[in-house]
Amino acid sequence: MNNETNKQVKTFEQNFFDWLLSKPSSTEISTVRGRQKSIDNMEAEIRIEEEWEELNPLDSQGIDCPYYYESPPMTLGEVSTVYNRFESLLQKRLKSEIEAKPPLFPWEKSGYDTEYPDVEAQDWVSPIRLWTSQMKNIRWRNLSIPLTDSIFAQLLHSCQEVVQSNSLPGSRLVKAVDNLFPGQYQSLNNLAALVLVGQTRDGELISSQVKTYDTATPRQQMLLSLLAAKEILSSLTLICHLNESVVRRQWETAVGWVNIEAKYYVPEGKSSTSLRIKGKLPEAASLKLQGGEAQTTAQRSEPGTLWVELFDPQPDQKYELTIKLLNWEEPLTFAVCLQDL
Repeated sequence: MNNETNKQVKTFEQNFFDWLLSKPSSTEISTVRGRQKSIDNMEAEIRIEEEWEELNPLDSQGIDCPYYYESPPMTLGEVSTVYNRFESLLQKRLKSEIEAKPPLFPWEKSGYDTEYPDVEAQDWVSPIRLWTSQMKNIRWRNLSIPLTDSIFAQLLHSCQEVVQSNSLPGSRLVKAVDNLFPGQYQSLNNLAALVLVGQTRDGELISSQVKTYDTATPRQQMLLSLLAAKEILSSLTLICHLNESVVRRQWETAVGWVNIEAKYYVPEGKSSTSLRIKGKLPEAASLKLQGGEAQTTAQRSEPGTLWVELFDPQPDQKYELTIKLLNWEEPLTFAVCLQDL
């Protein structure tokens, strides 16, 4: 429907501008001249009446010519030239003003965005910013990671893909960033090893006063991306120990905070274990917990709390927790790892 509306608006604008720049027909010129002649005759009659009313009768004696004197009328050719010139200037002026400030429909307000998107986003928030609002909360030691929204979005997407993998941590870390640095596998592998053991020097980033990702050197960009990926993977992983404290995660979104609590325990009076996930969500949303052949889901149509629970989960099984806000397309995926001891 929005595409059809755009076509109608563009067609209207094109036809309107074509009309403005078109030459008038002989019928239009005759009509304008007739109206102008009637107006000129009326103005002349009014001026004569006013002047005769103001004229003193005593002074009228001895006047051999009319008091009112009209300048010689313009010829037909001169009227046509002036008319065409004036119309041309008017058309160009109207066209430039309309292009600079298009007219609004009655239902539009001043400053309204005239671009009509095919999909109406919630409160006009860019989809890329739904989950990337968490970026400012990603930190490594005391160093803030100065990434761009687009880089963070790419890292978040790739981290959600590898967080479910059973590969070694170093391999997952390199896979999370290698799409940003094609052909640099060995350099990434070397830096990833240092990042995992915490041997990277803070001074490598601070001494050169790195303020933005775009102004950093290629090596610094690799290091920043690996550090960010490490923290993102950690935020997306919930390691739950049997009958120990609840594991919590918070994730900031463009529409509010998502709060997750995971508990791996043996319910009272039961002999088997249970994995329970509680989610407090800022909008209508769904939770899905799955692993192997087991799966459970919950959904609500307004902000609030949701619970999902799996009974007798396997400790060696990695479970996938998917959070989806119903008004948005992109979900957020966590990995839940269970440990008995």
